[in-house]
Order: sequence, then C-alpha cells, then structure tokens
Amino acid sequence: MKTVEFGTTGFCPAFQGARVARQAEAMGFDIQLFGENHAMAPDIFAEMRSAAEATSRIRLLCGPVNFVTRDPGVIASAIAAVQIASDGRALCGIARGDSAVALAGRRPQAQADLARDLGLLSTYLSGETVEFPERTSALQWIGDLPYRPVPIEMVCSGPRAIALAARCADRIGLSVGAHPERIRWAMGIIQSALDESGRSRESVRVGAYIPFAIAADRSAGAAALRSRVPGWAHMSSFRGIPLSQQPAIMRRVTEQLREHYDYRYHREGAPQDNPNTQIVDEAFADWFGLGGPPTYLADRLSELVSLGIDGFSSAFAPEEIETFAAKVIPAVRRAAE
Repeated sequence: MKTVEFGTTGFCPAFQGARVARQAEAMGFDIQLFGENHAMAPDIFAEMRSAAEATSRIRLLCGPVNFVTRDPGVIASAIAAVQIASDGRALCGIARGDSAVALAGRRPQAQADLARDLGLLSTYLSGETVEFPERTSALQWIGDLPYRPVPIEMVCSGPRAIALAARCADRIGLSVGAHPERIRWAMGIIQSALDESGRSRESVRVGAYIPFAIAADRSAGAAALRSRVPGWAHMSSFRGIPLSQQPAIMRRVTEQLREHYDYRYHREGAPQDNPNTQIVDEAFADWFGLGGPPTYLADRLSELVSLGIDGFSSAFAPEEIETFAAKVIPAVRRAAE
C-alpha cells in the first residue's frame, strides 16, 4: 500500500531554502515544494540545493516550473544537480504556466507545445540524448556522478492536461479542488488515459493541491478560505479549459476568475479583502477547499484517499501548519492503514 504523502508549498524567502525545508522535515512533511515566480522568489534551484544540504529525508519539488520561461534542457540540468546533491530526493514539477508566466508578460503554454517539451524533459532526465534537426543534446556534465532519473510531476486542472499527465508523467498533481465530485471526475480521466496508453494505475502517484484552513468550526473555516481559494481555483479558469463542463457552483466563479483574476494579489500576505477574494463567496470556498477543525479535515482527506488520492499539498498559514502536521497528517495516515 502506498504511503499517503503530505507536502507544503509557497514562495521561498531569499536565501531561506535550507531553513524552510528543515522546518518542514522536522514537522513530518514528505515534500517541500519551492514555488516558481521570478517576481516573488529568488531562483528556486539555488534554494533547493541549499535545502538538499540541510535535510536528509524530505523530498524537494520544484515549481511547478514551465517551458515558457525556461527551456526543457535548462530545467533538466538544474533539477539534476538538485537530485545529485540530495542523494535522489528531487522531484520536477511542471505545468502550463501560471503566475511566473503572467508576471513575465506571457501566456500559458499551448497543449501541443507542452506535450512536446514534456517529452524533451523526460528524455534529458532519463539520461538519454535529445535529437534536434541539426544537432544532439544531453546532460553530458553528469558523467559518472551518482545520478538517478528525476520523477516528473505534472500539475493540472483541465481535462486535456490531466490526460496528458496520465500518459506521460510519473506523478500527477491535481488542482481541481477538494469536492469528491471533482476528484472522481479527474480520476476517471486519469484511468481512461492510463488504459489508452497501456500504463497501470500503480505506475503513477496522484496527489491533490487543496486550500486548507484550520478553524474552530466549518463556518469560520469557510470564511478563512475565501482569501485562500482564488489562487487555486483560478487554475481551473484558464483559457482552453471548457468551463461549460464544470458544476454550476464552480462555473459561476471560474467565469469571473477567467476575466478578472488579479496577479497583484497572488502572493502571501495579500490583503484579505481584494478583487480576487470578492469573487469567491463562502459557499464556493467551502465547496472547493477544506476548512474547519482538524478532525473534519482528516475525515474529508481520508475520503479522498479512498477515491484514489495518494497525497496532498497546500500553502499553509504560518499559524496553522504545525496543527495540521500534528493532528491531521497522523490521523489520515492511520485511517489509510
């Protein structure tokens, strides 16, 4: 049986990669993700190498990075160095591009280009040679260094991206919310794509990125989630995702987020009352995220494990992360035994 994994993410403060990962490891998290955004954080691969030297167990996940602002070979070279420095604890997160792309004045990558570049990245990380029309390319610098191929995690929200991840990635990071209806929907797409490509369900890990809020009761949890849900929910509003196929409670929010999401507030410490928060009411926040006492979160996450989810990640409020680690993580793992 697969162990249920738990990860924590965010934009790493400058030169704090070692401290951030060391604290997450001490609290019992399995993965520290380093959020990619040149405007919000320093180069994540430098922070990850510092984290590798300061930790011994926790896995180190980049991004998700994207192929709009970084070439597949550049990503491969950077994460391979983290893999060697960490003795095999690196994970390579990939997506179409979100805030890092928006704040570079660019647009998320087209699906066909994403599939092409994902193949190039996989070839590089497997230690093989990429064939270009006029030349070849490989990570020659690795030589005899102790390198093992880095697993690729694709973070996705729309049906085509989810299917691509199931066909090509080692790990799938779903950003579709926490409602069982949406998890079942995504798992159905994954299973169909696995069947079509001849892959087994055991060959891929499926995780969920979910906004959490630990509070005294459900009502307080929903109120706290209003400022945490927009950053995750807007990923389900990207152009190319068929909003008409979403449940009504979701579509009425994603239609607004598609047109009005403001990246100026896509950061830790953003004012609670901002244009993004105003789009999300408490009913949708409670539907998409999970807020309430630790026992409620543990019960809901255990339900998602029964639907096939192998792990969970989120950006935690500083005042809540220790409670989550101490009370929610052990309860979910006990229930999964």
